[in-house]
Amino acid sequence: MFEPLLTQPAIITLVNSASLKITLNENISDFGLFQAISGHLGEFIVVEISDTSMSLLYRLHPFLSLVTLPSDLSDPSDSSGASKPSNSFNPSLSRSGGQGWRLFSGLGVAPTISSQQLRAGLEIDVQFTNKVDFSLSSDAKWQLVALEEDFRVFHGPRELVQARALVSRAFSYDSTTEQILLELSELENVRSDLSRFGNSELVLRHPDVSAEVLKLDAQLSRKKQWLSRSFNQSVERHNWQTASNQIATNDVQTRQLEYYRLLSTPAVNEMVHQLIIDEE
Repeated sequence: MFEPLLTQPAIITLVNSASLKITLNENISDFGLFQAISGHLGEFIVVEISDTSMSLLYRLHPFLSLVTLPSDLSDPSDSSGASKPSNSFNPSLSRSGGQGWRLFSGLGVAPTISSQQLRAGLEIDVQFTNKVDFSLSSDAKWQLVALEEDFRVFHGPRELVQARALVSRAFSYDSTTEQILLELSELENVRSDLSRFGNSELVLRHPDVSAEVLKLDAQLSRKKQWLSRSFNQSVERHNWQTASNQIATNDVQTRQLEYYRLLSTPAVNEMVHQLIIDEE
């Protein structure tokens, strides 16, 4: 469904090993990226390869930009010729002429993490001899999926795949209010798709699939409760004299008050204690 959103094909030619840097445009919000992140955001095909150059045909989403950078895989001072370790999440991918790959966000990765990496610039290292080797950095949460191995649509119904990935995603306890709201929006979309899928006539004929839909929906409901509570806590006012989005420094304030109590006289401490009782 996202195929028409890709740009027209363009060709770039590399004469040496280089890095492809894919960046999210500054005027695109995380919610804008979220609308398309369930599909592939780019498609790359090796057009021609020789000992001295390589041509690559690519298509990207309009809100992404691509630039080429000199490769930094090898250290000139390192005579051993060792290269950077490949990403265990997505190992190096070798392609020859006519073969290609697609860029996907990793399953189970929060949209905020994916967008942060795109805003910082997702670098894909390219080296070629007889074949072209594409590899991501060690901390990248994206995947390079070969065209002939793009079986995401065959791993089961899309609604079940997305629900399983969302349920298995680890909780983040330091998310901002905007990030929590984005995860809530994602969860609501997944639950809506799952509910529509579970009520279809084809699913109702298969008790096993229908039972799995109910289990996933219950787990998503509990996760929504936790996210909703986290969101409410993030916008609550710790003090009516401060704004709701003011950064809380309770630990620092507690230590400061303790120092004041230790340095002040018992009479002052008693007066403060009595004032607090009167306010309550």
